[in-house]
Amino acid sequence: MTASSLFVLLRIACLLLVGYAGLCLFVYWRQEKMLFFPEQAPLETVRREARMAGFRLWPEDNGDYRALIAEPAGQAVGTCLIWHGNAGSARQRDYLAMPLLRMGMRVVVAEYPGYGARQGGGLREAALVADARILAADLHRRFGEPLIVIGESLGAAFAAAVAGDQSLPVKGVILVTPWRDLAGVARVHYPWLPAGLLLRDRFDNAAALQAYRGPLLVVTADSDEIIPASEGRRLYQALNTPVKRLYEIPGAGHNDWVERVTPEEWRNWLVFAGGTR
Repeated sequence: MTASSLFVLLRIACLLLVGYAGLCLFVYWRQEKMLFFPEQAPLETVRREARMAGFRLWPEDNGDYRALIAEPAGQAVGTCLIWHGNAGSARQRDYLAMPLLRMGMRVVVAEYPGYGARQGGGLREAALVADARILAADLHRRFGEPLIVIGESLGAAFAAAVAGDQSLPVKGVILVTPWRDLAGVARVHYPWLPAGLLLRDRFDNAAALQAYRGPLLVVTADSDEIIPASEGRRLYQALNTPVKRLYEIPGAGHNDWVERVTPEEWRNWLVFAGGTR
């Protein structure tokens, strides 16, 4: 190899290295926008559309709401607090509320800061977890027990953080299409990036749940293209709680799993979590 050829190869290698470093920096600074996809709307729009979906804002005193709430037809037998996935907003989650309402549960769907009509700054793990814990504590003070926490996809991280906080009286946990930790999912989709080094927030559900000892159900979707079922199984295997169960929805993808769940399965999940009999 001639000196000129070696120079060309070194130059190409340097350009590739600079390009790769630039891509890593781009991912590092843009990761919040790659993880969160909020749908925003004026307060009156949220209030109107929430009402159409069977919800009302909670609390309602001055428009500074934290969640949407729906009550069953009769006396509520408990409260289900739900954190939804990373897209849309709380008022679009009536499909999660309906089967639980039919079983006599009060349903509260958390609204993330910066979603719907809620104000909010950067979507960082510490602030979101703190917000989730405040909401859970407020609901318990208002409605008492039992309190069942449910997390869907990204929302599983906040259900896990609340359940793992021993100061909060969580009766049971249902995690649907969860991951063990965000780095594991990132490695699935971006195997050519050093995900563990680039992530600013860990969203480690296994670590968050280390202190939790109550009933915990992990639900995976067999054909999940976003959060592979293997990630849910990794989480299940890492759990310390002696009361745990793994349920896989056959043939389900990340966004159509709810269409494949029967009312009887919903009831079995809720009974396992301690919400009803």
